[in-house]
Amino acid sequence: MARLHNLYKKEIEMKKAIAVALLSIATAPAFADSGFYIGGTLGRASTKSFGTTLTSSSASVYGGIVGYQLNQNFGIEAQYTGAGKFSTATMSGKSDVLALDAVGSMPVSDSLSLYGKIGVGNSKTKVSDTTATYQNASRTAATYGLGVQYAATPNVGIRFGWDRYGSAISNAGVKTNFNSNVWAAGVVYGF
Repeated sequence: MARLHNLYKKEIEMKKAIAVALLSIATAPAFADSGFYIGGTLGRASTKSFGTTLTSSSASVYGGIVGYQLNQNFGIEAQYTGAGKFSTATMSGKSDVLALDAVGSMPVSDSLSLYGKIGVGNSKTKVSDTTATYQNASRTAATYGLGVQYAATPNVGIRFGWDRYGSAISNAGVKTNFNSNVWAAGVVYGF
């Protein structure tokens, strides 16, 4: 019985080794083509109400991206971006986010791919309030987004996407969370 058990364990180990070898061979070309990339974005952000009537809740935003493409379907990227400006009758504010995301890509053709992002971001909201009721706040929250990327050249990609970020504001010492949607176009350059 012990001999059968040992044979069974060896068979499983051999199957695992074969699977790892096949996976390495199948993914080798994708890793050879992977690398670092940088980019920039420009777009519009809109802030969701945080319990106060907003007189304005959208603004032009810009951002920067640094990433690493592990293979054709997976990468990681860090992004710094504006998450919008907002104002009420007595207060105005602005949120910025630093995020780290896992990026999954699905090629549609040789030059077009869809992507999805999920990760975590830290937002900083700066406030100017005439009544001194609202104060600056920060928040760490999940981020996610969807988009499309067109490979204009082997090294240059053009992106159009949507991202959602979480932010916060402090009202008389009570922290209130809110979200911002960012629609942006961008260019990334791969090394």
